[in-house]
Amino acid sequence: MPDFVSDLDDEVMLRLVEALTRSGQAVSIYDGEDRLRYANETYRGMFIGDFRGPFTFPDILRHGAMVGMGVRIDGGDVEKLIERTLTRRRTVERKAFETDLVDGRWFWIEQTILPSGWVLTIGADITALKHSEKTLRQAHEAALLASRTDALTGLPNRRRILELLDDEFAAGRHKVSPLCAAIIDIDRFKAINDTYGHEVGDSVLRHFAHACRGLLRGRGMLGRLGGEEFLLVLPGFGSGESLELIDGIRDGFPPATVSENGFELPYAFSAGIAEASDGDDRTSLLRRADSALYSAKGRGRNQTRVAP
Repeated sequence: MPDFVSDLDDEVMLRLVEALTRSGQAVSIYDGEDRLRYANETYRGMFIGDFRGPFTFPDILRHGAMVGMGVRIDGGDVEKLIERTLTRRRTVERKAFETDLVDGRWFWIEQTILPSGWVLTIGADITALKHSEKTLRQAHEAALLASRTDALTGLPNRRRILELLDDEFAAGRHKVSPLCAAIIDIDRFKAINDTYGHEVGDSVLRHFAHACRGLLRGRGMLGRLGGEEFLLVLPGFGSGESLELIDGIRDGFPPATVSENGFELPYAFSAGIAEASDGDDRTSLLRRADSALYSAKGRGRNQTRVAP
């Protein structure tokens, strides 16, 4: 059985160094004093450039921070990075980690502590993989957002707004501060659809959602339950404050929406409010809010009623 290490002749050593030098991987060897003893072209291009030394690990990091090359340093404090890195640099025989460079590339670094105490690092370019990972993550986030969003109005859809209400109950915040739910319904919406068509009806729903978002100014969470019905979740609002808020929306609400056909179509809304009590859950709270909405409709519409 040949000893391939001791059998290496000068020609093989030359070709080995040539292969390492031209390798697309970033190869470096540091001695026991953390002085750079070998770096191939890829590694030099990443961390050294025209730097002429001294080639110690800390000084290479300082050089990179000064000229804008090498690893990206969060916060820009290279001395903190050096201190943090040196304390962990030789704690284990083998480790692997990813690092991003100032130029936007990502490398997967494998570091080995040799029996001599020298450090061998080999880095592989994973930039394409990171970009693919980012694309997949963005696609996942977009799909998740789409699954939670009503396509017509851009508001949280039924599933999402009910989840947000459930979250309030699950967290128990309604036990220490008020929580109200308001069901809002566009008045005589069926007549709008029947008279002017569904495109005009869709325009009314979009107009209502846009106007409410502007008037709410981040107060509460508004979502579309379906059809012409919306749910407003109001953490921290009692019934009196909720009534004032919704009536304020009505007072500031634009009186008409411009349809696709260029004419103005007046419309109004009714609302029912219920404030959560200790025994409430989502179902009972919404049942009471819906009953208050029914009362508002029965009393002539275009008004808000509060459940007892």
